[in-house]
Amino acid sequence: MKLLILFFALVISSQSQGASSASQLFLNLLSTVSAARSGEVDSETIKVNSPDAPLEFLDDERIRVFAATDLSQDEIDTTLQYTNDAYELWMGSRYYGKNQAKAIYLMITGTDLDAAEVANREYCNHLSNTGFKVADWCNPDTYIEYVTNGGAGINSSGPVEGFYFMVMATKGNAVTSDSYKNMAYHEVFHIYQMSNVFTDNYDEVDSKMGRMSGDNSEELVAWWMEGNADFFGALYSRDAEGFKSEMRCALECTGPFSIPRKDKFFDEGLKLRNISWDQGDLVDLGYRLGSWFVAYLTSVHGEGALYDFWETVDQMDFEATFLRQFGVDYRTYLDEFEVWLRNPNENLLAILDDIYANKAR
Repeated sequence: MKLLILFFALVISSQSQGASSASQLFLNLLSTVSAARSGEVDSETIKVNSPDAPLEFLDDERIRVFAATDLSQDEIDTTLQYTNDAYELWMGSRYYGKNQAKAIYLMITGTDLDAAEVANREYCNHLSNTGFKVADWCNPDTYIEYVTNGGAGINSSGPVEGFYFMVMATKGNAVTSDSYKNMAYHEVFHIYQMSNVFTDNYDEVDSKMGRMSGDNSEELVAWWMEGNADFFGALYSRDAEGFKSEMRCALECTGPFSIPRKDKFFDEGLKLRNISWDQGDLVDLGYRLGSWFVAYLTSVHGEGALYDFWETVDQMDFEATFLRQFGVDYRTYLDEFEVWLRNPNENLLAILDDIYANKAR
């Protein structure tokens, strides 16, 4: 990250940190800049100081597992290994959100509802015993959706609530499968994204995650937050051929539709920035084609530019950070991307080899 960008990011006061915290960050940076100019340190090694975690983060433990008893120890260990490996990729080293990269509560469900109910209850009891403010509203039935339908998700707003409730379901996905590993990496990337926002406001988290960037800000949209998680999940959970296969499927597989995803997008006359969860199955296109927008950005600006976005968005808002990082407002960039997306798929896939060969981590 360039020294100039670091300076610009840190002198902007974050409301959640207060004037004294912002002043201390400024003084720390000023000292570092002086050292860099004197040759004592290389500016390329400078890291942004992470703000202190808010008081809501009561638990310094990195990951705690709540596993259903119908799972084997190998299934539990493999899921935990994927989660730890992804954590090390994006949160193992020092970065802006490091002090909020903790209290990950990983619930793993199998196919037995009763066993998953116990795991869910143990999770809720842990919230109560630890003293989290939101413990009284812990949903004891979260497990039902995952045991019934499979999938994975983050079911809490970490910056606001002080923990990340990550659920991994084995139904429909053997833990040794590529798709299961990809799901784990996808969800951990969400934790990395959220860890970079320091606020006690749910809407502010959504806004800085890009979920309120559609033409109707009342509808939460998927293209940016989910597109990033889909892209980076595939990039780091798969080998080179597997990565290309995932990205090809994002274009050519039918998913929940009767025609390939790319064809469905253009047939519907959609704008990527407006695809919301309110539109039912169409939100799948926000995830999959959102991942292609992130690939497009990466091919132009490099992978590091995406990390720079996430690690500076807390200092401004989503729109201003995007413009500063990529040089074009996001609506214009999306319009340009949607024109490029009409190219033959083989032309699109051609950008992936260099992206994989130049992985930053």
